[in-house]
Amino acid sequence: MIQLTDEEIVNRFELNSKDKIVDIGGSMRQHDNFNIDTLVDIIRPEEAPYGPSPLKAKNFVKCDFTKQKLPFADNQFDFCLCTHTIEDLSNPFLLLDEMSRIAKRGYISTPSMGKDMIFSHLDYTNWLTGARRVPGDGHHKWFVISQKDGITLIPKNYPVLYSSHFNFVDWSGDPEMQYYWEKQINYKEINDLNIHKLIDFYQNYVNKNKKKLKKSLAVIFLDSPFYVVKALVKLILRRGKGFVYRQT
Repeated sequence: MIQLTDEEIVNRFELNSKDKIVDIGGSMRQHDNFNIDTLVDIIRPEEAPYGPSPLKAKNFVKCDFTKQKLPFADNQFDFCLCTHTIEDLSNPFLLLDEMSRIAKRGYISTPSMGKDMIFSHLDYTNWLTGARRVPGDGHHKWFVISQKDGITLIPKNYPVLYSSHFNFVDWSGDPEMQYYWEKQINYKEINDLNIHKLIDFYQNYVNKNKKKLKKSLAVIFLDSPFYVVKALVKLILRRGKGFVYRQT
């Protein structure tokens, strides 16, 4: 699934000029080819750090939707757009509940989990990465996957992704997760405090999509030779903290 154009959004979801549409988090990329009644974001599009532009929506409402409820009545809007936003939020769950409340139906898109696991190339000029490669976009906080009964949000744990098990450099699957909803957004969160449960979830995803993922050595860390030898011995003997849970 490639990112939908404005025309494809209009056609796929049968939007018309009478629909009252709200765009959540769209200041960085406004829509040109259909009318947005209200744009909701923490910054105005004129203040966007990358490519500021004049407001195109009829109305703008400033709201920190990680902490604040949306200031609208129930079912005030016919359609709700939220594209490439919820993966950035420290707390996306209040917003998901609020979008269900204020709109009759809507569309959510995020990068696919496979796409957001792929390590970037080294770029010393990129302040998000510095002198290292990073898995996906370094500011993303969640993976989002679409299932038959809704969407699942999984914490994006960078230390786990830096391990050798998840050094992926290419993804041939869908670049986007796309989810259409009516009346209510059905979602669940993977929030087990046991880090190995999260590793298992990542690994299950990889196993299901192994033909779409290309693995390679993406990250090399240099350490004292003493610790390198010690770590290799522990690995050969399958000793240490990492094996305690994985062998049970």
